[in-house]
Amino acid sequence: MSYPLYRRGAFALLDGSSYPISYTVGEDYVYFSDGEPRSVDKCERVFSVQVYATYRDHKVLVDDVDITGMARVMEAEWDAGWATENGFVHESANEYFKTVDLRDLRNYYEKQNDLLFARWRATHFVRFVEEHPGESDWIDSASAVFDGRPRSGVLSTEDGRMAAVTTRAEYLGYPCEIAGIAADGSVGIYSLGADESRAEADGFTLAKNGRWMKAVHIYDLARYHEHHADLLFDQWRESTVY
Repeated sequence: MSYPLYRRGAFALLDGSSYPISYTVGEDYVYFSDGEPRSVDKCERVFSVQVYATYRDHKVLVDDVDITGMARVMEAEWDAGWATENGFVHESANEYFKTVDLRDLRNYYEKQNDLLFARWRATHFVRFVEEHPGESDWIDSASAVFDGRPRSGVLSTEDGRMAAVTTRAEYLGYPCEIAGIAADGSVGIYSLGADESRAEADGFTLAKNGRWMKAVHIYDLARYHEHHADLLFDQWRESTVY
């Protein structure tokens, strides 16, 4: 049996339920499967979903799942040697695929790309062109939430799903976690990179909680998304009869 909560593609959230849609970023309307348009302003969220997990302690993209619970996965760490050794087939460019039992996956999560982020940012903030706010200005508002962003914590209000949510983005090309967003557009970020020397070189400082932190402007961020660690997947996997 396939995991009933698996999904991928673009979705709109309305009244706590998500619906598959087609949407072009920057447009004013989303289109439902019946072709019915709806203003993005009427949607609670508009987002796209990619599913990731680990297979044999290696990150993979879960590209598709069939009704029997077999998953088509793509090696997602650009390690051709590991992929070949573990039975993945080289299909195109640097992409290696394999079909595996969905129950063999661990650390299952959705990467939810916020398709309205650029629109929201342009509505609320002016592009910062002078010096950025300093970290000393950020400390007191490290957990600030502005107009519903960023979201964090355990979320159980959408589609009956339960997920541990963190909001993430890229800064200077490497991943970070969003600690908070202030009304002036300053954003507190934690480095998620493994190279601490690089974080320090890029202006991060070690915060009291032991994490490398920096204040940046919201226009310094790219690829803003939510990381939804699925808290029900392991329960499903362990309860499924082999």
